[in-house]
Amino acid sequence: MNSVPFLIDAVGQAATAISIIAVVKNSSLVVNIVLGGLVLLSVLCWGVIIFKFIQHRKAVIATEQFIELFWKNMDFQEVYRKSEKLQDSPIATVFRSGYTEFFETKKSWESKGIHVIGSKVDELVANIERAMKRESMTRNQLLENSLTLLATTASSAPFIGLFGTVWGIMDAFHVIGITGNATLGTIAPAISEALIATAFGLAAAIPAAIFYNYFISNIQKIEGEATNITSDFLNSIKRSLV
Repeated sequence: MNSVPFLIDAVGQAATAISIIAVVKNSSLVVNIVLGGLVLLSVLCWGVIIFKFIQHRKAVIATEQFIELFWKNMDFQEVYRKSEKLQDSPIATVFRSGYTEFFETKKSWESKGIHVIGSKVDELVANIERAMKRESMTRNQLLENSLTLLATTASSAPFIGLFGTVWGIMDAFHVIGITGNATLGTIAPAISEALIATAFGLAAAIPAAIFYNYFISNIQKIEGEATNITSDFLNSIKRSLV
């Protein structure tokens, strides 16, 4: 007896799927082009979402590990060595670029007999800061790559779907004008064909908007942590040289 409701449910869902397919098949060429474009956008967006989710998840996990490593107040050389294992962390990469700039510039100056004192400390710190900011921007751009597609889909897909809906309704009124028949049986199929375009537009736009905001939030958090690490590292360099 318990299987009867499930059977009815399954039959209902199959009927709905069949009716949607039938509506799409009976839609006009313009509406079908709109639906095809929205389906393509949706597929592309889900591909981007899956790829970026994996990329961001790795970045977040590796960044948490690096932050824990950095704030243990270990020697920066040890932090550098251990952070090489955290290749997925943007902040670890930012730190390594700053430490490399510090080490190589200091070594180069000392080989030329230039002592890192006075104004040279400020010059060295400025060089390190530029290197870290440049690397931070590069890493943010890598995390932001392809997010434009999500933003574009989130903002434009509903309007594309609305265009298909408006076109479908125009067709419906055209048929009514020709046949002179405005009964519910005549209008309902045409209206359902028109509204399915809006449904497809929303189905493409909603996930794109949700995940776009999620990814941007991750990037902002990572950027904030990179700023904190940069400030602390530069202050430590100043204290060690003054």
